[in-house]
Amino acid sequence: MLRRTTGRVVLVAIVVAALAGGAAGAARLAGWGSDHAIETTGPYRVGTRTDTFVDGTRPTPAFGGSPAAPIRTVVTDIWYPAAGNPDAAPVANGPAADGPFPLIVYNHGQQGEPQQYAPSFEEWAQAGYVVAAPRHPLTVRGGPGAVFANDAQGEIGDVAFVIDSIDEKLSDLADVDHVAVAGHSSGALVAFATAFQDCCHDSRIDAALLEGTPIPLGQESGGLPGTPVMFVQGDADSTPPAVPHAAYDAADPPKVFLTVAGGDHSRMYRDGPAAPDVARAVLAFLDWQVKGRAGALNTLEDTPGVDIAR
Repeated sequence: MLRRTTGRVVLVAIVVAALAGGAAGAARLAGWGSDHAIETTGPYRVGTRTDTFVDGTRPTPAFGGSPAAPIRTVVTDIWYPAAGNPDAAPVANGPAADGPFPLIVYNHGQQGEPQQYAPSFEEWAQAGYVVAAPRHPLTVRGGPGAVFANDAQGEIGDVAFVIDSIDEKLSDLADVDHVAVAGHSSGALVAFATAFQDCCHDSRIDAALLEGTPIPLGQESGGLPGTPVMFVQGDADSTPPAVPHAAYDAADPPKVFLTVAGGDHSRMYRDGPAAPDVARAVLAFLDWQVKGRAGALNTLEDTPGVDIAR
C-alpha cells in the first residue's frame, strides 16, 4: 500500500505549477461510462461513529500547555450509509448498509471540528459515501489552539494514516480504491498538499475538494499527474475568488470552480443559507469523478456560479 507523506513542508505563495502537468488524473477514469459507474446512490439512512486511530510511527509536537507525545492519536468522526429508513434521523453506531462505499477524507479548518460540517456530511453519506473526518489534535476546536503552521506536516500525514487505518479496520464499509480528499480553509491546504504536491502526494486519491481556500501550500512540483479538483469560494470570503482561481486556471481538466454569491469563509460550508446548495454541487462533482456517473455533470452545469473544464 502506497503511503507518501514525507518531505519538508513550507508555507509560501501559490505555486500554481503544482496543479499542472500530465493528464493521468483524468485517465484514471477513462472508459468509466455508465456501464462502469458505481451505483451506490442511495438514499441511505445516515450512521455515525467515532474511531480512534493511533500512529506509533509519528510523534505529536508540543504546543502551549499540550506536551509532546511519541505517538500521534487521530480521533476520527465518521458518517456512513446505514441500514434502515433513509428518512429517519442519523443513528449512532447503527448497522451499515451493504458496501463498501467510496471514501471522503475531510479536514476541518483551524479551531474547527467535524461536527460543524455535519449537514454536508449527512447529505454525502445518504448518497452513498463514507466521510471520515480526522480531528487534527493540535488545531481542533477545544484543543491546545495551534494554527496550521504549527503542525502542517502532522495534519498532512493524518490523511494517509486515516486511509490506511480505515482500509485495515473498516474495509467492509469503505472502499479505499475510490477516495476523495477534501477540506475547508487550512484543511483545504491539507487536501491540496496530499492531492498535488511532491512532498505529500498519495496516489490513491481520485479527486480533491478545496473549500474556502486561503493562500495554498507551495512547493516545487515533481511533475505529479493532475488530479480532478473542485474549488468552492464565496465572493464575500476574505480571500477573493481570484486567488484560488489562479490555481484553477493552471490545473489540468477535469476541474470545477464554484463561486458562491454572498458566500463567506465558513457558514456556506456549515449552517449558512447557501450550505445545502454547496453540498449538492459537491455531491455532483464526487459522483462524476469518484463514482464515474457521467449524468452528474448535468447537475454541475446547471449550478449558478460554476466554471467547468472537462
